[in-house]
Amino acid sequence: MKNTTPSHSESDLALRAAWLSYVGGYTQAQIADRLRVSRMKVHRLIAAAHEMGAVQVFIKGSPEALLTLEDELKQRMNLEMCSVVPAMPVEEGANPFANLGMAAAYYLKSRLDTRSVEVLGLGWGRSLSEMVNCLPQMDCSGLKMVPVLGSVVRKMALNPYDVIHRLVDKTGGEGYLLPVPLFADTAEHKRVLMEQRSVQDVINIATSADLTMVGLGAVPSQGHSLLMELGEIDAEDARRLHEAGAEAELLGQFLDAHGNRVDAEINARTLGLGLEQLHDHHIIAVAGGEEKVRATLSVLRSGLLKGLITDEVVARAVLDLLDEETD
Repeated sequence: MKNTTPSHSESDLALRAAWLSYVGGYTQAQIADRLRVSRMKVHRLIAAAHEMGAVQVFIKGSPEALLTLEDELKQRMNLEMCSVVPAMPVEEGANPFANLGMAAAYYLKSRLDTRSVEVLGLGWGRSLSEMVNCLPQMDCSGLKMVPVLGSVVRKMALNPYDVIHRLVDKTGGEGYLLPVPLFADTAEHKRVLMEQRSVQDVINIATSADLTMVGLGAVPSQGHSLLMELGEIDAEDARRLHEAGAEAELLGQFLDAHGNRVDAEINARTLGLGLEQLHDHHIIAVAGGEEKVRATLSVLRSGLLKGLITDEVVARAVLDLLDEETD
């Protein structure tokens, strides 16, 4: 089923104006240019969003077009939840992860408010880091937060432990560290590290997570790789992954276009929960941006996800790829 570009209702415009103002940080003049309306109209639209009860700590609700994308992705990819946010214009100095972080924080807060999450598993990446930035102060003193992959990476602002450390400050919960790198030097080194008592203690907690929030990554052949940017993989790793047909990275594991783990040596060196251990987890992935389209489809096809938080660019492109395959 092909997607059509819908006309924007007043409520749709009000929500878009609210996203651009409160998440994107755009001025009313800039929003007027984006939406092709007058500045006075923008003022009225934002006021309408307030009257709708949409603007609270978060922006509550989505434009109608995005709800359609959410429903179709849920149905076609067998998801329990899906949240699609407006794609922010790419401009110098803008934060491309702001809308994803806001939506992920809203979802996480709603789950924590129900007190149904006792153990929260966490991956890594820019979207999850932004999620923590957007989360308000909460009282979740009984919550345990644990990484599901190695916590030692080169840039502290993106590693799982930094995310957890800041979540401890936001929630008052208890945080854990998995004191190993994301990748071991060899498969034998991995075996030795994983057998350490301190590592096994944390892994045992991680396997019992009620909710696991993760990012997902593109591979270098798709134009950008955060792992390569951070020095976690090198050009030789990238070449081998390309030859193996890798399309996505999930928690340090590389998958092909069908969502299967590729036959690459690096997959034997990843430290943390294995994909087979994650099949029973309630995993929500947070990812957006044009470079993540094929990676997102790959991870969706793995069957590991219960939910996806993404932007409208990725959502439309994934559905278009699925349509092309059925034509």
